[in-house]
Amino acid sequence: MAKRDPQRTQKLRIAVRYLLERDCMAKGNQSRLAEHFKVSRQRVHQIVVEERQRDHQPTMAH
Repeated sequence: MAKRDPQRTQKLRIAVRYLLERDCMAKGNQSRLAEHFKVSRQRVHQIVVEERQRDHQPTMAH
């Protein structure tokens, strides 16, 4: 199994956040992202789920 590229993962996370913020994560976008970033669709889905959870977590305000 190939080692994950942290830079590619970071760029993918940025793209996922961008699409989520604009409500553009339509059906088929995960497959397109997977193809573009050369990762599995399951990996893209995992990152989408993580970013959605991160988005819904309350922030610590001081």
